[in-house]
Order: sequence, then C-alpha cells, then structure tokens
Amino acid sequence: MIPATIHRLIRRAASLALILLLAVPAIAQDGADGAPTESWKISRSNNLVVRSGPTSNDYIVTKIKKGDPVLVSKIQDDKWAAIRLTGPTFANLQLLLELDDRIRVEGDLATVIKGKVSLMAPNESSRPTGDAEAHVDPDRSSKPLVRLIPEGPDGTGDRLKITGRFQDGGRTWLLVSPPARAEAWVYATFLEPAKPEDIPAGMGSAPKPVAAEPTTPATESTEPKPEEVIAETAVITIESTPEEATTEEIEVIVETETIESAPDAAGTEDEAKSADEPVDPLADVTIEEAETAWKIVKESPHDDAELEALQLVFVSIAARENASPTEKRLAELRIRQIELRREVQRRLATLHKLEDRNEVDRDRIENAKVAIIARADYTMVGRLNSSRVYDGKRLPLLYRLQDPVGGRTLGYVKPTKDVDLTPGLGRMVGLVGTKSYDAGYRLMIVTPRRFDIFITENDAD
Repeated sequence: MIPATIHRLIRRAASLALILLLAVPAIAQDGADGAPTESWKISRSNNLVVRSGPTSNDYIVTKIKKGDPVLVSKIQDDKWAAIRLTGPTFANLQLLLELDDRIRVEGDLATVIKGKVSLMAPNESSRPTGDAEAHVDPDRSSKPLVRLIPEGPDGTGDRLKITGRFQDGGRTWLLVSPPARAEAWVYATFLEPAKPEDIPAGMGSAPKPVAAEPTTPATESTEPKPEEVIAETAVITIESTPEEATTEEIEVIVETETIESAPDAAGTEDEAKSADEPVDPLADVTIEEAETAWKIVKESPHDDAELEALQLVFVSIAARENASPTEKRLAELRIRQIELRREVQRRLATLHKLEDRNEVDRDRIENAKVAIIARADYTMVGRLNSSRVYDGKRLPLLYRLQDPVGGRTLGYVKPTKDVDLTPGLGRMVGLVGTKSYDAGYRLMIVTPRRFDIFITENDAD
C-alpha cells in the first residue's frame, strides 16, 4: 500500500514538471527583435517561494502571496522566472551587507567607497523557528544577489537605505533595502499576466489599445470589451503499472493568444476565467498521503530528487484555496523541514569533500581509482545497492547504482532474466549494457548485458 502511494506521488510530480514546460512559454514575452522584455506578473499562489537562485537547491529568500505583483526580467530554462526585488511586494525585504572599511555609513544610508561588494540574500530557513524578529544566519545567507556600484568621482554609485543592523561572530551586518536591479527567482508557472490595476502606481502602465478603423457611427458605445481567451488543449497520457491496469489523462490548458472581442453568449467571461486556470496534477493528493510519503522519505537515506518531488506535493497543498488552516500550516512546516534536510545534506557533502582532502580514506580512494580506470570500458560504474522505493512490489524492481565517493545515486539498474545482479549487491560493479532516460519515472536506467565485480582491498580482507 505504501509503495503505491509513493508511486502515485512520483508520477504526479513528473506530470507537474511536464506542465511547467508547457505553461512557461505562455508566460515569457518577447520584444519586437525576439529579445526578452520586462513585464509585470502576479502570483497565482498564496505561498510562492522566492529563491536565491534558479534551482530548487537554492535557499528560500522570502514568500509572496496570491495577487502580489512582480516585475519579471527574464525566463531561464523554460522554468524559472527572474524577478526584480522592487515595488510594494518587496517593500519589507532586507538584504545583508557586511559593514567593513569598504562601506561608508551616513545616517541611514550606506555607500560602497572601494572594492568589490555584493548584497547577500537572506536565508529564511536559517531564521529561528517562531521568532520573526530574530536575524538570519549570515554564514547560511551566502548567495550574492547583486554587485554594488562603488562611489565614483562624480558622486554616482549605489546608496542603500539602512533598515537595521546586528552583530554575528564578531562581524557587523547591515540590513538594507534592495536596489531595483537586484533579482531573485520563482517558478514561472505560478505567475500570470498582471492587469492594469495590478501594476504598482508609477511603475508601469498597461499597453495602449490599437486604434481600429472606424466602421460604426461615432455614437456607438465605447465601453471596453471583455477579453476572449483562445487556448490550446494538450492531453498527457500516463501509463500506470500493469497491476493497476489503468490510464490517467491530464488536460493542460495553455493560454496562447489574447484578443479583444464582444461576448457572444452569457457566461463567456466565466468560461475564459476557467480556461485560464492551470491544471495541477497534484490537486487531489491529500495531506494524509503526503504525510505517509514523508514518513518513508525521512526514515531512509534520501536522494535530493525524491525530496524535491515531495516538496512540490506540499507546495501544492499549501497553495490550495480550499485547504484548511491546519493543512496549510502542516504543509508549510513540511516545506521548511524538507528545505532544512536538503541544506543539511548539502553541508554534509561539503564536509565530506573537506574530509577527503585532509584524511586518507583507503576504501573510498581505492574505489574511486577503480571507477575512473574502468569508466572507459563500462556503460556505468558504481556501488550496487537495493532500492527502498523500487522494490518490485507495486513498483518495478530496480537496483540503485551509487557513486563510491559521497553515495550520490548515478542511476538505476534493471534486472533481466539473463543477468543475476544479486552477487554484486553492496559491491563495486562495472555494467555493460544500454543506458536510457525513462521520462515517465524521471530516472536514468541501465539494462545490463553483463557486469563485473571489482575486488577492493577491503573485499580481499
């Protein structure tokens, strides 16, 4: 029963990733020469996470609410939107600036007078839980968002408004308002075009309507006509496992063009609004199912990919308008916990790298040498282990192939009737076979024709 739940969540998270790819082109806008142009959008999520960089591994800077306006400067990888930290949405956001001899403070203004200085993004995950007044950890708020312009001979340069300061580890940090060119990142699919009334006053205006040739008397009503949305429908079919013997279809509505015309029947405006709403493949995942998956993931050695998929599930629950306050609070708590676990994992990986530099770990170094030498002759090399998720019950049986240094999952191995992989479990192996990416499971899978077991010094003992 539990593997079936995990299977369903993984498939839906994969569907969501595909929907992101379908929906983002409708968000990005191009200028007349094909270059991206800045445009105002609003958040369609009530807890849209703003990150310090364009990956889910980058830490959380802040969150914005549904309807908050943001200025999008570009779209990256058809997935991430760079947003300017300007306007009322970010009026209370504070970036970090270390106070040293490169900074001059005059009243409530800070100016760079020499050197190269960057503003750091605050890491909200490092703020003590339940204490909104406590400051973030500067050592964990290490992502630069913008390089400051030093003061020039003519007096030009960045002058930042100081909103606070604190001491940490013998250093002084200033909290400053971000300059308009500072950027952070959000999932582009959770943004939608802003209406003229959504754009902050004095920061932009709606496009001027194109004048039409007069074809009617001047006395005709000039009331603005509602927009008619022309949409395309894409149907994604996800094949289930043989045991389930079912097929799921998810209909994705992608806005492709907007024109002005008069409604031809009552209810047209409501139909246009419903067509504009994105389809969330995780919409019917319950908080209980997500909690079941969380218990399994947190009790097992996790991969970042599985944590990211589960984080998407909780983000979907937290953003639902019909979710109860208790469900929203629990989902937000899990989002924060998953982010902390991923941060811990990244810090442990850094510590392992330092450990490798300063200490001699004979087994890992020997395995690494074997892997480097053998990679030219094998499709994939690594330590073969069983998978807790793909255990052959509700999900297909796959073995996990891990990097001998650090334990990162390199891919999954599909057993065949001609190749018995069980003697290689827990050992360093070299696989010869076919390697392919399974888009349904979002996994790199190797189908072996043969494999060799590498004998290390520890094995010999």
